[in-house]
Amino acid sequence: MITSQEKSNAMFIHLSAFASYLIPFGSILAPLIVWQTTKKESQFIDTHGKESVNLNLSFLLYSIIAIVALLASILGTVFSGINAGNTENAADIIGILFSAGGFISVIVVLSLLGIVKIILIIIASIRANQGEYYKYPLSIRFIK
Repeated sequence: MITSQEKSNAMFIHLSAFASYLIPFGSILAPLIVWQTTKKESQFIDTHGKESVNLNLSFLLYSIIAIVALLASILGTVFSGINAGNTENAADIIGILFSAGGFISVIVVLSLLGIVKIILIIIASIRANQGEYYKYPLSIRFIK
């Protein structure tokens, strides 16, 4: 039988990922700290803690990949514009940057990642509060 305290702790682990809006890397640090301090209470809390940390590490990795793609898109566009001789002034460089389809695509992907992460955290929090186990989709199992 899962107690209401265990449900609340598991829910709080998931919701603590929103700390990233207050502190850098808060979406990883806060769930990790809460999980490590409460995981010995029950297997339910331990499982939810692992899931939360795995999700946040996965989304950090996805974001890094998207940012690297963004930088590659920007640099590729700038250097192709420079090679083509289209950079007579700063306005031309800005135009080259924003004309890149890759730039806009990566911004869209980063935005979608953020929205999906928020939705998944809310769903996991609700499931934890209901006493259910929840496995995040799109999550790499770094911690088993």
